[in-house]
Parts: sequence; C-alpha cells; structure tokens
Amino acid sequence: MEMFDLYDNKGNLLNKVAPRGSSLNEGEFHLVVHIWIRNSKGEYLIQKRSKTTDKIFGMWASTAGAAITGDTSLKAAIRETYEEIGLMLNEDELKLLKRYYIKDSKASYITDLYLVKRDVLLKDLKLDKLEVSECDFKTIEEIKVMIKNNQFWNYAKLLERLDYIETLEKSWDNESIIYWWCIWNKRYGSTL
Repeated sequence: MEMFDLYDNKGNLLNKVAPRGSSLNEGEFHLVVHIWIRNSKGEYLIQKRSKTTDKIFGMWASTAGAAITGDTSLKAAIRETYEEIGLMLNEDELKLLKRYYIKDSKASYITDLYLVKRDVLLKDLKLDKLEVSECDFKTIEEIKVMIKNNQFWNYAKLLERLDYIETLEKSWDNESIIYWWCIWNKRYGSTL
C-alpha cells in the first residue's frame, strides 16, 4: 500500500504518513505533482488515462501523480514521468510554475504545477499501459476545446483554481523564447 508524507498548510513536512485513500485531519496535506512537457512548437505532451481505478479513466490529462513517502516534489515529478511514459527528466529541466493548496472533503493536498521544455518524440516514449493508453501533442487552444468537450480533465474546475491553464500560457515568457531560439540556432544556424 502506498504511503504519503503529510505536510502542513505552509508546505512543511509534518513527520507523519498516511496510506493512500485515507481521510486526513484538518491542516494535513499530501503532495501531488502535475508535469506539463512543452515542445519548441508550443505544444504540450498529453496522455490518455487507461487505469480503470483512476477517477479520470479514459480522459486526457497531463502527466501527474502523488508523491510517496520519502519523495520531494522534484523526485515525485521525475518518478511519475518515468513510470507513466518512460521519459527520464533531470531536476534542472523542471520549472515550478505554481503551488496550489487544495482542501477536499476527503483529503487536502498540495499540487505543484511543473513545466518542462523539451522536444520529445512520441515513438521514444515507453507507456505504462496500465496507466496510459496513448500520448499526443496539443496546443493550449486545442486542450481548451478538449476540456469544453469533456475529453480532457478540467483542472481549473476540479482544483477550483481558475488560473490553472492561464499559468501555463503565461509561462511562455522571454526566457522561454530565448531558450528555444538558442536551440533553433544551435541546430539550424541563425536565420536572423
């Protein structure tokens, strides 16, 4: 049975653990990570959930999962990405965009929203077919349409965080543009 470390409402480790699915006491949170991988075209790697016990079975989503006992947020993000789609990330690739504190009727949790900028080929992914049936790339606009059509998990509604998708959109900042220009320039030479 998976065990989770528990945190307080400021993200401090409480030195307490709880089994998956258990109710938490007031002021106790467990840690969840969402990992969004964006390529140089501005498309996001998404996955279709196949795990029948998953509450979003058959829907598209980002790579995500819960931190288990001993995981840091970064370690959980790296582990979940590798377990679900066979992609090994490095800590320095993961950019923490936002931390959300979610209070739920059964369990409260901290959700760390990460962005990774990397070009990935779908053929190179090794999907855990018990968790993920397929992967694809979609723009943020295409994802919004999928959310509207109930094909993609609506994080903003379910997490009650209306800025969720906007946080991803705003992450395309000058640093990102410079980063991708450097990659383009390295591969193809400057065309300016």
